[in-house]
Amino acid sequence: MTKTLRTLTDEEIRSIPTDEEAGFGSLTSEKGVLPLKALDVKTRIDGLLVRTTVTQTFVNTLSEPLEATYIFPLPDRAAVTNFRMEVAGRIIEAALKERGEARREYDKAIESGQRAATTEEERSGVFTLRVGNLMPGEEAVLRLTVTGPLTYSEGEATFRFPLVVAPRYIPGTPLPGPSVGDGVEPDTDAVPDASRISPPVLLPGFPNPVGLSLTVEVHGGGLPIGEFRSSLHAVVVEEEVDAWKIAVQPGERLNRDFILRYRVGEKKVASSLTLQPDADGKEGTFSLTLVPPVEQARKQKARDIVFILDRSGSMGGWKMVAARRALARMVDTLTGRDRFTVYAFDNTVETPPSFGETALAQGTDRNRFRAVEFLAKIDSRGGTELAQPLDRAVNTLAGDDSSRDRILVLVTDGQVGNEDQILRALGNKVKNLRIFTLGIDQAVNEGFLKRLALLGGGSCELVESEDRLDAVMDKVHRRIGTPLLTGLRLEAAGVKLDPHSVVPDRLPDLFAGTPLLIQGRFQGAAKGAITLQATDAAGRAWTESVAGERSDNAAVTSTWARGFVRSLEDRYAAGRGDSAKLEKQIVETSLRFGVLCRFTAFIAVDVKEVVNPGGEVHRITQPVEPAAGWTMLLTDEFGQVLCSDYALAYMPPESALGLKMFGLAAMDRSKARSVKPRSGGIFKRLLGVRRSKGAMSSASGDECEELAQSLNEPTLDLTAFRRRALDLLKPLQDAAGAQVADQLIELGVLSVKLKALIEDLKSVGALESDVQPLEDLLKELHDLAAKKRPDDATVAELWRRAEEVLRQFGGGAEVRTAKSSTRREGFWK
Repeated sequence: MTKTLRTLTDEEIRSIPTDEEAGFGSLTSEKGVLPLKALDVKTRIDGLLVRTTVTQTFVNTLSEPLEATYIFPLPDRAAVTNFRMEVAGRIIEAALKERGEARREYDKAIESGQRAATTEEERSGVFTLRVGNLMPGEEAVLRLTVTGPLTYSEGEATFRFPLVVAPRYIPGTPLPGPSVGDGVEPDTDAVPDASRISPPVLLPGFPNPVGLSLTVEVHGGGLPIGEFRSSLHAVVVEEEVDAWKIAVQPGERLNRDFILRYRVGEKKVASSLTLQPDADGKEGTFSLTLVPPVEQARKQKARDIVFILDRSGSMGGWKMVAARRALARMVDTLTGRDRFTVYAFDNTVETPPSFGETALAQGTDRNRFRAVEFLAKIDSRGGTELAQPLDRAVNTLAGDDSSRDRILVLVTDGQVGNEDQILRALGNKVKNLRIFTLGIDQAVNEGFLKRLALLGGGSCELVESEDRLDAVMDKVHRRIGTPLLTGLRLEAAGVKLDPHSVVPDRLPDLFAGTPLLIQGRFQGAAKGAITLQATDAAGRAWTESVAGERSDNAAVTSTWARGFVRSLEDRYAAGRGDSAKLEKQIVETSLRFGVLCRFTAFIAVDVKEVVNPGGEVHRITQPVEPAAGWTMLLTDEFGQVLCSDYALAYMPPESALGLKMFGLAAMDRSKARSVKPRSGGIFKRLLGVRRSKGAMSSASGDECEELAQSLNEPTLDLTAFRRRALDLLKPLQDAAGAQVADQLIELGVLSVKLKALIEDLKSVGALESDVQPLEDLLKELHDLAAKKRPDDATVAELWRRAEEVLRQFGGGAEVRTAKSSTRREGFWK
């Protein structure tokens, strides 16, 4: 018989006493139930412009005031133009202020006991939201409005909405003192805000903590569209003449990017110029979409190409296979006139045998074969020390020979935290070459890869599955060839352009099938035309004039403002120009046009009432889902957890200690062991050695010996789990001597709770000797349930066995040796 149980009300849940030692998987824990209750994403696409409303619902299920911090992603090119808080039946519109001022105002509001919320941008696509002084039982709804351009290439439009901030490799030496953020990675000299981009990660097996609702309305704007495809389980729920509504089905987790692709009739897409006047009519924003001319036969220039392959630990699994395939295919397209080399990097940089460290090899059959053979043997390992191969590549490609194209191709997931340091190191050294980036991941660092490609006047392509690889590689192959148009220039006719406002500031070369969006500011009336001039592949002059049309869409200005501020931020990060003047210009532009940037923040304060005199709050940083495709825990052939795969990912493979831990050259992973995480402990210090580009064997002999001993005796505290077992025992003791029918009911309840306990024990890597007796008992309970009429003696015997097993587990030593009790400190919390 199936019976539907009544759902507990919020009041009933809050009335349940909080057990400070409750374990993983229980209703309550010492940190309370996670505060982020739901995420709702509503997007409307009109032509090639996107407007999204992101709604985050936070709830306080604790018995004390709460402050929640959430590190979350948004589309990298999007402009956050509005933020508001809805709490206690009121709507508080946020103000955009200079970041330091907004932080002071937020901290003052929390100390004063007022409800408040603030959101800041940490990276291109990475944001932090804080909401404080939520009282027990209260719910706060935070809404952000986001606008941006739609990606369009070769007849296909792509809308990408990221749902998780994946862990990033943090190089450098840890800085002294407390961290500046609420994340789990320590700040370093290379990434001084690492703690602001490293949210804690949920353990595998954690029930889906956040309800996701995501819908997209697509309006063609007169363009024929169709053939919708999605990376998540989504359905078209409505279809009209010129509009479609796509919805993600319930139950999806926030562990990968949502990607929607659909076809757009290429013949209907043409060059266009939109002129959006400001409210006073004195100035405005132009948005020029340039569609390249029809591809013509063109002579391929000789090329110098450096291929860089990321082989770090985060590239494991299908990503490594796809990356090798991608590079091998590109190498096979080279001709004898081309020169090339391949760099495979983690903590070190390797090249194919017989290839020099900085020399370029001719693209002969023999050299291409050697390169492909080298790629076939590459596997994932080590950390993402990206700065070194990039620096070597740009130096190798340096030169002024205009008869050859100089190209850098990077294949990676982009999961690094020192983006600004890398851009600063490249500086102006990339002005005479093109950079193409190929991002491979289901939660790729799109913002950094696009910034790098833009700096090098190239383009970025993303691959979220092996199925997508072939289509993307066809595009990349065409783009590392000779472009259709080079040396693009703008000339105004009837409209006065501000040349310093043009985005992108370095106009890239144009390739077949890929329109270019150029935006900027103009003065005067919203009328006139823009003439484009360039040189085609045959060396001839090319020109096209596009007449402007007046617009009434504020998103045009917001999109330009975000792009312009991003360009200024990149100059600031790369050290190009006066830092103080750039910062001032960034802040002024952000505040004037109402778009969030890294130097400003939105702040909302509920001034209507003081709800928490004294401002004491319980602080929780919302954990995020493990990124899809990342193996969070490494297990042996029997399913026993050995260690965090992140620890494997960032272990220098050449170090003696690394060999000791992970087998010869880290190939025999079944020999791996986990390490007990201790704050400031030996393992963390040794892992820190990689941040200074050293091998772990450079640690002292005593430290290596201490760690080697700890490998054999890692520990796991099962106190909370043992208490849960004793809680399961209590109903059996209370029902001792009851009727057999009642005992059968109790045993049925026990089997459900026992199964949950076993799953939780396995998720944290408890010893098989601890788990096996519980599994044996669960099997006996299932066997009993399968019998139609068990006799009294059988029930009594199983009753006795259950009491014995639970008492034995619950009364064991509080701390036991375990095969895998630990996770790499910094990725887990």
